[in-house]
Amino acid sequence: METRQDFYVGLLIVGAIALVVGALIATSGWGERRYNLFLRVASADGLSQDTKVSVQGLAVGRVATVSPRVDSVSRRISFLAQLSIKERFADGSSLRLPIGTHAEIVQPSQISPAMEVQLILPDTLGRARVYLEAGDTIDSRRKGGALEAFAQVASDISDDLKDALRQTTRTLVRVQSTVTETEKTLRSVTPNVERTLGSVATTMGRVDSLIERLQRGGFADSIAATIAGTNRLLVRLDSLARDASALTHENRADLRSTVVNLTEASRQLNHFVDQMTRRPYRALTGVKPLPRDSTGAKP
Repeated sequence: METRQDFYVGLLIVGAIALVVGALIATSGWGERRYNLFLRVASADGLSQDTKVSVQGLAVGRVATVSPRVDSVSRRISFLAQLSIKERFADGSSLRLPIGTHAEIVQPSQISPAMEVQLILPDTLGRARVYLEAGDTIDSRRKGGALEAFAQVASDISDDLKDALRQTTRTLVRVQSTVTETEKTLRSVTPNVERTLGSVATTMGRVDSLIERLQRGGFADSIAATIAGTNRLLVRLDSLARDASALTHENRADLRSTVVNLTEASRQLNHFVDQMTRRPYRALTGVKPLPRDSTGAKP
């Protein structure tokens, strides 16, 4: 009886061991047919003997070894990773990689330095449909993580901000130059404007005196109204001349033309007042205006 129990216990233990061994074989890939591909990498950072190899997110192999290579001419160090690739998918269909397949080394998790080798298939297979064979070598590139992408975006924004600051500085320099030129223009025009305003004020005083004398002499209301209208015109011209100090460099020519016209108007009014003072009857016969000043003298 005890012998039979020992037999059953031993059989149970052997069965458990067989299940464990079978699970290990199934999960470790023992018995799977695989072939080796080689991958050129510039840096072995993050690659290890068990680094995952995938195609479009599906695990198809592992990194077997990573070996350094030294260029005999430049003496630069590169690395050659041996990839162990399954010959078939889990459903039994053939796993064949076409010519033109390359690899990207990516970091799946930002909190782990472990890398993953992702095989990128070409967009078109071509008519020949040539596939990689065991022992072939493919190229790779290292794809930066999210932090590196964020750093690149921050760098680009920083460059744009620097360009904007430089453009703003140039604009401020131009504005400062314009303000300086405007100040120079106003300083050069102000004396002429003051002299013109003084001449206009004197002329207006004489016109006021003439109007008063005409009113006392009993001249027609139309003449008095004309003189009064001329006086109001001079008042407006005086206001316009006072506002000339606010003009910028671009209006210098118009300002000088206005001053010249004011000077000419003052000269004609002085002539008119002088003729009316000497010969009041000219209010009826009219006063011949002076010929326009052709000397080109500026005020």
